[in-house]
Amino acid sequence: MGKFKRVLVLEVEEAKDKNAETPGGKYRRDSPWLVESFKKKGVESDILFITGKDTAASLKAKYPDTAFLGRVNPMDYPSISLNHYVQILNDFKKEGILLGPEADHMDRLGSKMILYELKDTGMGVKGTILHSYDAMKKNDGEIDRIIPKGGPPRVLKMLRGSTGLGVWKLENKDDHILMTDAYNQTTKEIARKDVIPEFLALCQEDAISMPFLPLIKDGEFRFLLSKHKILEVVHKKPVDESAFTATLRSGAIYTTLDLNEHKSLVDTVVAWTHELKTTCKLDDVPYWWSVDCIEEELGPEGLQPGQIPSSKAGRRLVLSEINCSCLGLVADTSAEAKAKGLKFSDLIADIVLS
Repeated sequence: MGKFKRVLVLEVEEAKDKNAETPGGKYRRDSPWLVESFKKKGVESDILFITGKDTAASLKAKYPDTAFLGRVNPMDYPSISLNHYVQILNDFKKEGILLGPEADHMDRLGSKMILYELKDTGMGVKGTILHSYDAMKKNDGEIDRIIPKGGPPRVLKMLRGSTGLGVWKLENKDDHILMTDAYNQTTKEIARKDVIPEFLALCQEDAISMPFLPLIKDGEFRFLLSKHKILEVVHKKPVDESAFTATLRSGAIYTTLDLNEHKSLVDTVVAWTHELKTTCKLDDVPYWWSVDCIEEELGPEGLQPGQIPSSKAGRRLVLSEINCSCLGLVADTSAEAKAKGLKFSDLIADIVLS
């Protein structure tokens, strides 16, 4: 992208995602890696703290011939609100100086609403239901839509959250519900009428519910991508068969798969990312994102058009979650992870500037 002389990586100074290994302990772990990768591409680069006093116009005027890459977790901060940050991103996009992330991606793909939006597609889970906040607040029969009496287990999910926060597995037990919390892997019995009030104490917005996928016990596939290129595939194995989440926090074991050995699967998911762009009417896909998938047994009719076969016979992949708001480049702090993060940052710089 020869028209840019500089790339500025945006952060918020008081954010809680800083790493002690960065200069002065002031930055996200991966921001200095990205800066160095952009410099390797022949452009000036640095990290810039933004505040509510900044606008896209003021930043463009102060830093001419510059492109911007946001590395800000989407939330309100004392110095800048989420709405103000989103406005800056949108205005950067209009000016053609935004490398990422796009606010539309954070809003649509980064929310679990995407599971409802794609429920009838090849990667969707049929039986995914949207529950409005108003309907849940009334608590007048909405629990029977979330999990019908006598029906199989289902999962209730808040639209935003990480590491299993706001993800509850619900199972019928007489006139009560057994609730397993994906965040802390604890199970408790709740009176049926109290499930929604307890959930709304955590989540004051719309939510979705969907069938419980029992093959989570065999793990989850995470595809790490920059635009349409898959850079890594990780298999996340739960700590035991009773767990229903595969986060590091829950003790899951992460194994990196060989891309060549799983080329057919990789190619199929890449094709799906192009379909996603069309289905959701997106201008582009995120500069850095992950697609998490769980396996589901194929029905007697076998694999249907648009469905993605797993690497295990008789199974397909279904979408579990998309992360694209401010996904870290690596998940741990080992020397091996650092080397991988540096490699990823080089690839990202090459892709977003090409």
